[in-house]
Amino acid sequence: MKKTKRKCSIVLYLMIFIFLAYLEMTIKLSVTSLKSEYIFQVIAFTASYSFFAFLFVRLLPRKIFKTFILVSIILITLLYFSQDIYYRILSSFFSFDIAGDAHKATAFTSRIFKNLTYVHIMYLVPIALVTYFAIKYKKVEIPKKYFFYESTFEFLQVLVVAVLLFTTVVHTLPKKPENYSKSEYIYADYDFYDKVPSAYQTINKFGMITYFQRDIMNKFKEEPDELSIYEEIHSYGEERIDRIENPFYEGYFEGKNLILIMAESFDTFAIDPALTPNIYAMQQNSWNFTNFYSPLYYRNTADTEFMSQTGFYTSRNSPLTMEAYQDNYFPYTLPRIFSNKVLESGRSYGTYSFHNYTDYFYPRSVFHPKTLGYDEYYGAVDFGMLPEPKGVITNHIWQSDLELMEKSLDILLEKPQPFFSYILTVSGHLDYDSSNPIAKKNLDIIKDIFEQEEMQLPENNEFLYYHAANYELDLAVGYLMDTLENQGLLEDTVIMLFGDHYAYGIDREEIALYDESKSDESSILGDLRFQRVPMMIYHSDLYYKEFDQVFASIDIMPTLANLFDLEVEYELIFGKDIFSNQRRAVYFSNGSILTDDFFFDSENEEYIIYDETSEITLADAEALYGEYLYRQLINESILEIDYFWLQDQLDLD
Repeated sequence: MKKTKRKCSIVLYLMIFIFLAYLEMTIKLSVTSLKSEYIFQVIAFTASYSFFAFLFVRLLPRKIFKTFILVSIILITLLYFSQDIYYRILSSFFSFDIAGDAHKATAFTSRIFKNLTYVHIMYLVPIALVTYFAIKYKKVEIPKKYFFYESTFEFLQVLVVAVLLFTTVVHTLPKKPENYSKSEYIYADYDFYDKVPSAYQTINKFGMITYFQRDIMNKFKEEPDELSIYEEIHSYGEERIDRIENPFYEGYFEGKNLILIMAESFDTFAIDPALTPNIYAMQQNSWNFTNFYSPLYYRNTADTEFMSQTGFYTSRNSPLTMEAYQDNYFPYTLPRIFSNKVLESGRSYGTYSFHNYTDYFYPRSVFHPKTLGYDEYYGAVDFGMLPEPKGVITNHIWQSDLELMEKSLDILLEKPQPFFSYILTVSGHLDYDSSNPIAKKNLDIIKDIFEQEEMQLPENNEFLYYHAANYELDLAVGYLMDTLENQGLLEDTVIMLFGDHYAYGIDREEIALYDESKSDESSILGDLRFQRVPMMIYHSDLYYKEFDQVFASIDIMPTLANLFDLEVEYELIFGKDIFSNQRRAVYFSNGSILTDDFFFDSENEEYIIYDETSEITLADAEALYGEYLYRQLINESILEIDYFWLQDQLDLD
């Protein structure tokens, strides 16, 4: 009997191990890397987790044993599949916190089917097998003596083996030597396990279960010692060497009005002299930033908004940063630094924000006035476009950008000058088909333009609907320009227009075929090249000029602070002024980094120094990458302890 029990136990453990290892290899094949050294680490972690699962399932009552196994395999497989699809759509992985907001993902369900590949068939294998065996052996009773514990000692034996194996795996991870002096910011494998500075790197090196394990453990970690964290943040700010020295264009637009437009899903291929004549004309008289990126993180539009308005990265530990930290104090948000600016005339800026959707996805009616400090916020409910949202919404009705601009200017033109206005559009939102009312309304116009200009119709109809949706944005920009000119305000107003993220509602492969600027499959950026979006700054006195420096959404706030001569303490702002001597970087959600000198490809763990004139070495690039990861951790700490509020309290004491 002992031999039979031992054999059954081994079979049960191997079934658990093979199932989990199969899922880990599937997701590595699909979205991460099959690098051999990491496969070994993932297998080692999986073996230890399998022991814990083996330990647990043998505690189950026989009546629910088979049902529990069946349901668990289905749910775990769906969890891996969900992470796979989530990464393919948004280039990041979700945490359990974000899973709690899953009902809001109904607006993106169409993207699931468009991102399915042959690899995803592999997720059906464990579900099919367990279902088959569950049906085949439905009436077979499992003898207690073969699978289940007969004594506490037997249970403790398995527990000790599981703990020892897991501890051994963790403590054999490479660590940075204590006397390592190349850079204090260099990260070893153990750091990626312990601190999780990059979800992609943690999953790639140790597996999906480890990522979830660290995610759960972080929820139960001890409350931080705020004063010690405060000192660490303060010391980091004092030691930063990349300070601004004589930035170009300092105060270039001082005293002018500013209208900042963040356009929904506004991609590089949207701009066309025939399809968007107003935006194209504006671009031809603008500073055009050809290397601007709006990286995708957890919540896309909301994350870009948070970064561009504050100069901080979004939180890695919260599903929605603007909601989780809406009670924090941020002294250097865009509206606050404009409000604090006092001109020689004694006047200061009024700050106003406008949006043509509700708070269903993001709590802007609270975040804008309370957290960011806007004087007034107007959303779709305030404008009478939509009622207050109730319950789960599956059919979102995107509103007109032209109507938004008309209603916004009606309010804005009644305000005294100077003013800073933030306008967030929504007409360009997916889906790009007949279900989009804005796209449907403008579709015939777009078809007529293609015919009149003798342009070849795209084979994929999604592009026609996409152009039709963004035609509404072009009408809004045209109305804005005409109104400012008629009111005599054009010379006194600066307009900045940029995309909140690329048009991920369309397959990347399709975009590569349609957009020549993103067609280069040999690009060192790989699929990250798609996250480059338009960015332009318009003023009536400007001539067309291109800037090719690396520029990201987090850099918008400090860049505007320089152009309008606004006061900011840059030491603890993580965005960088594009016109300064600061080293800028685009930090992508998978842990890759792009600078003006080098690119770190996290998927292949490769440093590529592409600027042949740069004096940067491979060791420099490695150290800089480590510092960027450390900045992420400092950024997280600033959010968690409400650093600027705490600073004020300590100053009062």
